[in-house]
Amino acid sequence: MTLVNPLIIPAHLLWDKKKLTDRLKIFKDCLNFEEFSWKETRNKEMEKVSIQDFYSGRSVFITGVTGFMGKVLVEKLLRSCPGVDRLYLLIRPTSGKNILVRLQELINCKVFEWLKQNQPDALEKLVPINGDVSLPDLGLSLSDMQELSDNVSVVFHSAARVKFDNDLRSSLEMNVRGPQRMANFCKQFKKLKAFVYVSTTFNNLENKEIAEEIYPASVDPQKLVDLIDSMDDLLLASITKQLVGKCPNVYAYTKALGEKILRNLTEREEHKLLIVIVRPSIVTGAIQEPLAGWIDNFNGPSGLVAGVGKGLIQTVKAGEKLIADLVPVDIAINLMIAVAWHKGTSDKPSEPIEVYNCSSGSLNPITWGEFRRLGLQVLSKFPFKEIMRCPGVELRSSWIVYQIELAFYHHLPALLADTTARLCGKKPFLTRLYKRTHTLMSCLEFYTSREWNFIRRNPIQLIDKMSCTDQEIFNFDVRKIEWGSYMENYVCGIRTFLFNDDLSSLPAARKTLKTMKRLRNLTRLIIIGLTLLVFYVLWCNNSPHTSFTLEFENNTSNSSAHQNVLEMRQLVDLELCMGRQLTPC
Repeated sequence: MTLVNPLIIPAHLLWDKKKLTDRLKIFKDCLNFEEFSWKETRNKEMEKVSIQDFYSGRSVFITGVTGFMGKVLVEKLLRSCPGVDRLYLLIRPTSGKNILVRLQELINCKVFEWLKQNQPDALEKLVPINGDVSLPDLGLSLSDMQELSDNVSVVFHSAARVKFDNDLRSSLEMNVRGPQRMANFCKQFKKLKAFVYVSTTFNNLENKEIAEEIYPASVDPQKLVDLIDSMDDLLLASITKQLVGKCPNVYAYTKALGEKILRNLTEREEHKLLIVIVRPSIVTGAIQEPLAGWIDNFNGPSGLVAGVGKGLIQTVKAGEKLIADLVPVDIAINLMIAVAWHKGTSDKPSEPIEVYNCSSGSLNPITWGEFRRLGLQVLSKFPFKEIMRCPGVELRSSWIVYQIELAFYHHLPALLADTTARLCGKKPFLTRLYKRTHTLMSCLEFYTSREWNFIRRNPIQLIDKMSCTDQEIFNFDVRKIEWGSYMENYVCGIRTFLFNDDLSSLPAARKTLKTMKRLRNLTRLIIIGLTLLVFYVLWCNNSPHTSFTLEFENNTSNSSAHQNVLEMRQLVDLELCMGRQLTPC
């Protein structure tokens, strides 16, 4: 039987009122059915258990808890999911510090102050687990393995080696073998509902558009790991650049391989893990939670803002009109919590691995030029307490101009300051400080000089599946970010949490900034005056009028000398004549 599309009305029916009415009735019924179907689907999604109820009574296993994102994740789960059972935290002991000491250091962090005051019992849910992602079987004891296997329902694997150096062996151990060990261990969990792996959007950067999928790797990650195990460090260092290829650093390279090795595991029939990959872009300070503007490191743009605010950094290699794909840390954490809920409550078959790009550039972009402008506005309003120069920075896309400004704005002042310090018997430090600063800036240059389009469809679809309450509590909609107010919180967060400059220091800081501005203006006037003086002297030496005047004076002086010579000769002749007349014959 052939189905007739009610939207298509033959021309001969337009003159038949009854048939036209019947066809329009069918069309109306179809519209009502589609609206009912959409509402029914939406209602079914809304009937799903809430995020808080999903985590209630469940235990969570987290790696990377002492890192920036790990701290925010632990705090958010304890505060916003009060029914959560236990949080098992994989902590690696360090020299002189066991896991209990490191756990106490974690709890003493400022992000847990609200919990200490309002929900002190929540911190008792934290269970430290002695282990290391870089060790076989995670370095776990048999008792810990059994406890995790019996109780854990959700896993967040965020531990990684994030250094942008050329230590490929260490990066492979943490970023490739680490996820592999975690996945092999977690397949033993009896109650596992979701395995969330934190990756990065900045892998597979040979593509200008990064979709929410796992791209094929140029080499099999397992074969590469086995090959590198047989190499010594000298040989590995000599071929690292060839292996990394177009990737900007070993971090991005190994993160892409980590995704690939997880996909290889899920393709095996005996390995059915519910894996979700979350890819944050450049993670910056919190927009709201746990504290507005909270940040605990100088990585990425935070280091640039700190350097500019102190007057240390005056020029940056960046494209002013390029998109700075920033994402606040609480946006990324809320997405991680939500994707685990969605994976654990979904009754529909999905892809073996779902990928979520957590970025802002495609939905709510901010350029590096806007980032600079807003940042300087906030720094003039909330200056840092101790500064070297007035905050100011230029963005240069030209490498030659950038190098010239580095020499004049960074290297030359450092040389003069350190020379003065040596003459005064003090220890020089500015050249060494600039060396570390330039190392940090060089790591970011690749990202500030290019831009990519990160497709972000899955997070938007996930928002539509959440209730209004969940959307408010676990907000990860980057379209709602107002960059002006966010930059104020972000810069003030760097001032407060990284430099420990509280609000009481603002009057003194503003006074110092005014003094620096006056000194800068005076220095500019002196430089302009000296420059004009030099040009005036050069102009005077090369002016035609000046040459004519000098030539005239020379000619005049020559004429006067000639006249004097003539007068002398006349006097001599006169004396000779007089002498002859007086002599007797």
